[in-house]
Amino acid sequence: MLNAVSMEGTQDRSARTILMPWLKFLWDSYRLVLDLLRSNSKLEKLYHEVAHDAYNFCLKYGRKTEFKKLCELIRQHTQKVQNQLQPNAPNAINLNNAETQTLHLETRLRQLDCAMELDMYNEAFKTVEDIWSFMMISRIHAMPSLMTNYYSKTAELFRRCGCHLYHAAALHKLYTLYRDQKKNLTREELSDLGSRVLCATVSIPLPNAKLNADKFLSGEYTIMKQKTLAGLLGLIQVPTRQSLIRDLVRHKVHTVVPSNLAKLYQVLEADFQPLKLWELVQPALAHITTCSDLQVYITQLHDVIVAKTLLQLSQVYQSLDFNEFFKLCPFMEPIRLERIVIELIHNLELPIRVNHLQQAIFFDKFTDLGISQCEYGGQLVSQSTHVNDPDKLSRQLTMFAQVMQQITDILEVGQSLANCRRALVQDYRKNEKVLRSELLNRRCLIEARKEEIETYQGKRDQYYSIVEARRQAEQERLLKAEETNLANEAIQRERMKTEDEKARLKLRMARTSLKMFLDLKIDTKLDLKELTEEQLENFDADKLINKQKQEVKKKRKELAEKAKTMAKKLDYYTRACRIEEIPLLQANIEPEAIESRELFEQSVREIEEHSKAEHARQLKERNRLIRMKSDVQRLVGQLKEARDNRYRAKLAEWEALCDQKRSERLAERRAKHEAELEAEARRRAAQEALEREEQKQRELAAEAERQKREQGISFFLDFV
Repeated sequence: MLNAVSMEGTQDRSARTILMPWLKFLWDSYRLVLDLLRSNSKLEKLYHEVAHDAYNFCLKYGRKTEFKKLCELIRQHTQKVQNQLQPNAPNAINLNNAETQTLHLETRLRQLDCAMELDMYNEAFKTVEDIWSFMMISRIHAMPSLMTNYYSKTAELFRRCGCHLYHAAALHKLYTLYRDQKKNLTREELSDLGSRVLCATVSIPLPNAKLNADKFLSGEYTIMKQKTLAGLLGLIQVPTRQSLIRDLVRHKVHTVVPSNLAKLYQVLEADFQPLKLWELVQPALAHITTCSDLQVYITQLHDVIVAKTLLQLSQVYQSLDFNEFFKLCPFMEPIRLERIVIELIHNLELPIRVNHLQQAIFFDKFTDLGISQCEYGGQLVSQSTHVNDPDKLSRQLTMFAQVMQQITDILEVGQSLANCRRALVQDYRKNEKVLRSELLNRRCLIEARKEEIETYQGKRDQYYSIVEARRQAEQERLLKAEETNLANEAIQRERMKTEDEKARLKLRMARTSLKMFLDLKIDTKLDLKELTEEQLENFDADKLINKQKQEVKKKRKELAEKAKTMAKKLDYYTRACRIEEIPLLQANIEPEAIESRELFEQSVREIEEHSKAEHARQLKERNRLIRMKSDVQRLVGQLKEARDNRYRAKLAEWEALCDQKRSERLAERRAKHEAELEAEARRRAAQEALEREEQKQRELAAEAERQKREQGISFFLDFV
């Protein structure tokens, strides 16, 4: 019935009713055990073993929510250990201990592994930040094996998240650590790691020109994020593609890798051969395809090869046919190749036009060159000796015209600035004496105020030190007096005890002789010689003890009142000092506030001007590209029509296949139904035959029974 009314299977229902409560109980057990073991150094290894078991539990059953809670729980435990109130307690955890640091780093690295296997990259980045923060606050350097594991896992995390630049930077750090720290490093291991470093560095996409504007549009958030990622690798500055290429040369990585990979670096980063680029890098790509560790860089290398080919061709040709360009990049489909070309034109600000009517790419020399393309072009011209003279001359003339226009703008701005400067100089010369005297007076006033503040602070510190010294001296005096009083009281008690013993002895002798009131046991600190027998009988020792307690309590109360009065006086004096220094602080704050507001307004104006200029440029770009709209729509229509035709053909094939499968299933179902009917008919016939046979047997038995009865009756009648 459950199968008929619900889509849930038996296994799902059993998992919900049996497995889920068990998983919840197991998770609560792990959490409670970790809370119990977190603050005892003797149970530290057990704590980390339980944490590893909890990670394996989350990984085995795919518990992403519990894994996130577990990471947060361990992070809170570490913060509590850092902020513990008694760090020198007997069983307190010391994060500066080498063994403790190793255990924490191993646990965090296991947490990073689990986060990557569960595809929880947000938690993975938080774990990397926790590992780096832990290494920063600890005073002992981590072992090279742990650092190697950290850099390798961080590099894999950056690769999965698409941060190719930081993936290459992490591999650079790993290569340096291996080369400097590992003693038994073989040539093959160094070559394999160097191959990964070279492929990761060369496959970094070319820098996006829009990043220059992002610094102004997105504020400091993007810059801080880049610096944070660089800090996770121990880098002072944010890495770039060019800086990593220079690190390749500085560390001589291309000398330890196989020759075909060294040739790949030479062709992509040093040589200028756009027509033979694919042929030259093909052996290296074949080698990369055969290596399992390097196969992940194939797609990125293809994109970089396309970008390099296009940039080098723009330095040599004015136009290029689509078919020729497809021949230069045969490893990629034409539609994807066109998409990559458009993205390169947009990202790198290339002066290139794609004409689908003529099926050609035009390299426009008279379009404003982009920043990235200009820099790349300059590098190519300096490195290449194969560029034609007319093309080089036209590009140089274009760049010369742009520079001259910039110089003209600067000179015009310079003339207006010169006029303003002359007016300011004349105004200053008129009021030179007044301004100079005001400046000198202001300087003297500032110096006088500084001296007053320093004098006031010195007097205040001196007064505080005197008050503190007096308080400590008074406290020491009171302690000494109390110790003296206690010593005197002890001596007095001892003396009185001796006298009491003597008095009791005398009383005993008197009671023995007089035989009156001699059986009383009196324990008192008073001199019994001064007491009569009646006073001895009515004497109470508790009254004397209570009286002494009251006197001690009275002395303590007087001392507390005296300390309270002194603290009150000190509080009033401190409050008066604060009230007096408020106007001085406000006088120092107001100029700084005015200056900060002016700087803020200036930055706002600069951002507005930059935004207006960018808006105007985008409008100009839109007006320039609007004429291509009809061509784009026509091309899109052709592509859609071709795609619809392919879809209809595939749909017809699919419908025919569905009809065929449907007819086969109907025939199979019909045959199965006929077989079931035939089997049912045979079963019924067999059952009817069996019933007839049973009926016949019953009739024969009844007939035999009847005949037997008749024979018995006839025998009885004959006997009678």
